[in-house]
Amino acid sequence: MLREIIWRELLDHLQSLRFALTLLLVIVLMLTGSVLYIHDYRQQVADYRENVSENLELLKKKAEKDLHEVVSDPPNLLIYRAPSPLGFIAEGHEKDLPNAFAVDAFEMVGPQTILRRNYTLQRFDALDWVFTVGVILSFAAFAMTYDGISGEAETGTLRLCLSNSLPRATLLFGKYIGTIVSLAIPLIIGICMNTLIISLFGVLPFESTYWLQIGGVVLFSVLYISVFATLGMFISCLTRSSSVSLVLLLLVWVCFAVFIPRTGGLLASRLAELPDEKTVARQASNTSHDIRKRYGEGRFSLHWSRGEPLTRSARIADAQQAIYNEYRQQQLHQVKLAQNISRISPTAIYQIGCEALIGTGITHYERFFKKAIEYRRSLLQFTYEEYPFNPNVFLEDAERQKLRELKISLDKIPKFGDTLSDFSTAFAEASLDILLLFLFDLVFFMGAFLVFMRYDV
Repeated sequence: MLREIIWRELLDHLQSLRFALTLLLVIVLMLTGSVLYIHDYRQQVADYRENVSENLELLKKKAEKDLHEVVSDPPNLLIYRAPSPLGFIAEGHEKDLPNAFAVDAFEMVGPQTILRRNYTLQRFDALDWVFTVGVILSFAAFAMTYDGISGEAETGTLRLCLSNSLPRATLLFGKYIGTIVSLAIPLIIGICMNTLIISLFGVLPFESTYWLQIGGVVLFSVLYISVFATLGMFISCLTRSSSVSLVLLLLVWVCFAVFIPRTGGLLASRLAELPDEKTVARQASNTSHDIRKRYGEGRFSLHWSRGEPLTRSARIADAQQAIYNEYRQQQLHQVKLAQNISRISPTAIYQIGCEALIGTGITHYERFFKKAIEYRRSLLQFTYEEYPFNPNVFLEDAERQKLRELKISLDKIPKFGDTLSDFSTAFAEASLDILLLFLFDLVFFMGAFLVFMRYDV
């Protein structure tokens, strides 16, 4: 009996205009998104390779001189955040995020933005999976469920079904499965076409990690669609009129898909205010001044210069960077607070979870920031290892000359590399969002079940 209900529900959806429009819209958006992404990603990769190559040439020139030139003299080395090949799933506004730091052994300046971009286009979202699934298919889920119970009650179909020996739980579960399958059809077709085009043009590497992440996003997308399907059934069970159900669901959709995701950042900026950048710079300057005073006045500069004690410059650098890094952490904390606030919306949860599953957006930037800190520390450790004198004393003229003549092998100098997260790490970062969507789905389905058990036909 359950099979017949699922089949009837599936046929009703497949033969409806709303299904045809959903399928057409998903295919058009997925195809358009893939075509636009191919050109955009190739440009990002070309720029990234060019920037990395220029930085390597600078490092070679520095290595031909001496240790001081490599680890302290300007211009500093630039390290870059690599573009993600999975950005077509969840772009995460990566083009709006900084992608570079200027780093040497004693300071990390930035973050900086070195990208081809039009700042006036920041308000436009990318045509990625998150937009298509998060907005279009969530609306389609409401369109297919708003009259699932109330509409059949109006036409008398529900009374006819329940007049037979048909358990209500079986009827409700059959409607749920039929709706999920109906929504999964445009989702799978759109994803297959999108992925196929991107793969054929050589943008997506054939690596198991990437395909595991894609598979995880597909399952996560089905779970997200299920949340809106069960919510639509729940609202339909609460009302006696399909028109009232539709109006209520439209209001809920606007709140979940539009209002809440856009207000989280505004609330977070009020709840966790950031200090002024000038104040942060003044704190860093005062900290370095206090350390210099411990060594006495005279013969000191803001950065490490030939002849000055290496340890003293390293301590000043560490103290200053601790203040700047704390400020950068406060910025990340503000973003995470905004994400936590917006997690009352399944749409926001879906976007955050997808970015975590594939390692884009603020997740990618945070990982890049932590690696930049580690890279500066590795340069400082390299300086200590190559420094041939006592790092706690001033150098005489002869020792300074010897330091200038010290040659550094390019192979020994630490190199920076921005690698993407593996599947296990990505899954762990997205586990909270997966759990929250599952709880949303469970609560809405149980609500629909309890209300439908008492529904008067």
